[in-house]
Amino acid sequence: QEHRPRAGGTFDATAITFAAMGLFDGLDADQRARVLLPHEDPGRTHWNFLPESGRHGLPLGDLDRRQEVLAHRLIAESMSIPAYARVVQVMANEHVLRELNLPLFGHVAATLRDARGYFLTFFGQPQPDTTWGWRLVGHHLSVNVTVVDGDLVSATPFLLGAEPARFGPFRILGEEEDCAFVLLDSLTAAQQRQAVIHSRPPADFVTRTVPAVGEVEYPAYHGVGRRDAMITDEDRKALAYFRAHPRGIRAGDLSATQRGHFDDLLARFVERARPGLAGFEMDRIAAAGGVENLHFAWAGGTTVDQPHYFRVQGPVTLVEFDNAEDDANHVHSVWRDPSNDFGADLLIQHHLEHDHTGSSGA
Repeated sequence: QEHRPRAGGTFDATAITFAAMGLFDGLDADQRARVLLPHEDPGRTHWNFLPESGRHGLPLGDLDRRQEVLAHRLIAESMSIPAYARVVQVMANEHVLRELNLPLFGHVAATLRDARGYFLTFFGQPQPDTTWGWRLVGHHLSVNVTVVDGDLVSATPFLLGAEPARFGPFRILGEEEDCAFVLLDSLTAAQQRQAVIHSRPPADFVTRTVPAVGEVEYPAYHGVGRRDAMITDEDRKALAYFRAHPRGIRAGDLSATQRGHFDDLLARFVERARPGLAGFEMDRIAAAGGVENLHFAWAGGTTVDQPHYFRVQGPVTLVEFDNAEDDANHVHSVWRDPSNDFGADLLIQHHLEHDHTGSSGA
């Protein structure tokens, strides 16, 4: 067990578990039945953030005021406070989107755009020193937290989106976007030629919302339910994700100033996690070759008003940020771990350890 980084030694898993237990104990019997699934349920890795029918779970709109506060305590305990602020803004942005959508959707906008239409699910009942997880999912939000044996925690996939990306006081993912442009603009002409992999961005994530990132992934031809940012077969090939062969420019080949910009950009995503877990993730990156072997790739326009996309890629790190739809005013951003989304790697190692010792696993 000494060969790999562990999240033990921090209070992160315990704090999240206690917050979840407080919420679970505050639910009535019907709500508990709706919120709880076995940890092994295959739906645990379904993290689609777009409107869909038949979602499992307990919507925040079905909680009373006290229960809703307990739910928000769980959300806040599971991430950094800046990330929690973004989550709150993403949900609140539905109020704005509802009004903007009225001319198009009419009365349907009131049900389609719902600031409390986010579904909470527990995968395994939260208890200390057990394996369980929780998810909050809805339009432009997918938070997935996994606790393994009361100790190891995964916070990926962690998705935040914004539609509109810029409106009035809202620019929910503006800091992430600005950091990427600072890095891009700091590159020399030769470095930009290396970093920019294609002249057109994908309509959405290249890896889409697959349960597990494969060795090779191609973007869809267009966004789900819309056709305003279509791409071709040639675009898809140019934008493809190859796990073993990252595209773009390597962080270790940047100057000291550029590397500082890269580190700042990476931190905007890894530090969505609680501080202890962010440190754990940085240890995983170090063990998998270090930050210097991460790659930064760009596609599309090079100004904020043009459709654009970037990604940061390494063995245990994948960041994708896409602002292509609605004339570059509609952002999707995700932080994933290709080897450990939903705690997959740590769950496998946990079961191997338990099989090896002959003890019964959680």
